[in-house]
Amino acid sequence: MSFRERLRHDSAGAYYDGSIRYMMIRPDALMGLFARLDEDARQAALEALAHSITEHGGRSARSYVNPDEIDALTTIIAETAPQLGWGVWRFEPASEDALTVHVENSPFAEGAAFAGAVCHPIVGMLRAVGAMVFGKPCDVHEVHCANDGADRCHFRVAVAA
Repeated sequence: MSFRERLRHDSAGAYYDGSIRYMMIRPDALMGLFARLDEDARQAALEALAHSITEHGGRSARSYVNPDEIDALTTIIAETAPQLGWGVWRFEPASEDALTVHVENSPFAEGAAFAGAVCHPIVGMLRAVGAMVFGKPCDVHEVHCANDGADRCHFRVAVAA
C-alpha cells in the first residue's frame, strides 16, 4: 500500500500514517523562515533542520521496511518522496559504500528566496537512509542544487570516514 493510501485525515484536523503525524506546509513559507535569518544563523538553522529530519525522518524510514528487507529501502523511499511532495528521487550506486541521489523538483530549492544549497531536509533524510543501507553512519553532501541553477539537485551519500 502506498503512503498516500495509508494516509488518513481525522476530524481533529490531523493527518496520520499509522501513528506518525504529518502536516502540509507551503515550501515558500518554510524556506521564508530561513530567508529572514542572517547567513550564520540561517546555516545553523538549516543544519539543525537536517539533523532533526535525520532523527525523525529516520524513524519513519525504519517503519517502512523490516531489517531483512533493507535492500528495498531505496525503492520505497523513491516511491514515497513524490507522495510527500519532496520531488522525484533517483538512487544510483556510486561504489560499495556510496550512493548518488538525484532529486528533481525539490520543494526546498523551489521555495528558497536566498542563494546556496538549500535542500537540508533531503540531506537529513539521506543521512538516515544511508545509515540504514550501509549499516554505518553516512556523510551526505548536496553537490549541486537547483536553487543555484542546476537542472536538479544532486547528493552524494557515503559511509563516514
